Amino acid sequence: MNNNIVKLLSIALGILFGFLLVSVGATNFDYQAKMFLFQDFQLPIVLAVAMITGMTGVWMLRRMKANNLIDQTDIEYVKVPFNRRIIIGSLLFGIGWALTASCPGTAITMLGEGKLIGLPIVAGILSGTWLFGLYNSRS
Repeated sequence: MNNNIVKLLSIALGILFGFLLVSVGATNFDYQAKMFLFQDFQLPIVLAVAMITGMTGVWMLRRMKANNLIDQTDIEYVKVPFNRRIIIGSLLFGIGWALTASCPGTAITMLGEGKLIGLPIVAGILSGTWLFGLYNSRS
């Protein structure tokens, strides 16, 4: 597939993803807070539907033995062994999400909406990613 087409398709899908996040209220602090306080189940339902859709899509790709669209190579499905680093990372992600009412996708979308609160969130995400890379390069 042509590299420019892949780039344009990626941009279009990213913009669509951002619009979907905004339309379901994922960038709205009040919706996030109500989700964590078990007062509104709109976002958990959206997340559950997204998870089921993703699992179904991966299952179908594996069953069809689909190839990578860009270079037509086999798709590798690597099982990551469960370890304590996954638990620590999950806890850090959850704490960050609860404190900021944002995950990486919603933080970038907040910036696209002009919500400046997304800036420190994105800075934190980038800093954490850099620290993770630094830690892994030394181990």
